[in-house]
Amino acid sequence: MVVPPRERRTTAGWWGIGFHVMAFLLIAISMFTTYWLQAENKAYGTAMERVGLWTQCFRSLTVPKDVYRERFFVGCRWMFDPFTTGYEDVREMMQAPFFVTVQVFFTFCFTLSLIGTALTGILVLCPGEDFERSVLKIAYIDLFIAWAFGFLAVIIFGAMGDNRDWMPHWDHNHLSWSYGLAVVGVVAEFVAAVLFWVEYRIQKRKESYRQNHGVFTLEGTKT
Repeated sequence: MVVPPRERRTTAGWWGIGFHVMAFLLIAISMFTTYWLQAENKAYGTAMERVGLWTQCFRSLTVPKDVYRERFFVGCRWMFDPFTTGYEDVREMMQAPFFVTVQVFFTFCFTLSLIGTALTGILVLCPGEDFERSVLKIAYIDLFIAWAFGFLAVIIFGAMGDNRDWMPHWDHNHLSWSYGLAVVGVVAEFVAAVLFWVEYRIQKRKESYRQNHGVFTLEGTKT
């Protein structure tokens, strides 16, 4: 009996692939968009317009060091912008310990999710059962770690992103849709990790069954 790849994979495996693709897209969008924190549209006079992990947009921002308010920052800029005079003071203000932690953790989450996407592609084009089981094991471990980093990132930002000690006019700021996508993406990543783990366990049980009943694999060898 020959077991083709599409018949080897169960519903859990296909759902795991689907959830991971969705999770990666949401995590990637939230990683590079600027709506983690946003000022109210009707709140006039607020210094901050919106904030992402790596790009910030300001309406009219001055930094605490500028006692005489001689320089105002307007528009969107990359956090590490080397061309705007005085932007290192903005960067220093932005890089509160909690925000740096969120940046690092969510970057790890994104990177591991990207690796998981490559592993998912390998699963879809998997050339053999033994190799597939190995990839499944690596994939669910990778996604669990990605989820852990992402979970910590969204919890920390959710708790401290709109507090009064970070951005000016904190009472007019609120968490926005990029943060929401990050939360949904992290949850979907956890679901994908669980489904890959379930698929791995199913494939292990199938392997035991084949060993006991002499079923042939696609490669034509008896397991």
